[in-house]
Formats: sequence, structure tokens, C-alpha cells
Amino acid sequence: MKNEKTEAQIARYERIIKAATVMTDQEKFSLAEWEKIHVTGNGDFGTSDWPGWETVILRISH
Repeated sequence: MKNEKTEAQIARYERIIKAATVMTDQEKFSLAEWEKIHVTGNGDFGTSDWPGWETVILRISH
């Protein structure tokens, strides 16, 4: 069970990395604005928590 969770997390990060290479300018702007509010250094949120990743990942998935 632990390996499956770890593998799922790694797969998600891989999708995010791929998605980051094809983001539109508007998506990049939205991510930057979200980060200004949510990624404050207290550890609650990171860039990978941005809700917009799902939209980008769905767009590039075949």
C-alpha cells in the first residue's frame, strides 16, 4: 500500500513537470498569482498544490 501511494505521488509529479513545459501564458500567470497567496513558506502549500494543474494535465493527456 505504501509503495502504491509513493508511486502515485511520483507519477503526479511527473505529470506536473510535463504540464509545466506546455503551459499557456495565462496558465503561467494564474499559477504565479496563486503562488503569491498560497505558497508562503509555512509548508501548507507548494506549487504542486495549484488547482490548475488538473486542467493542464487533462489538455495534454491522450
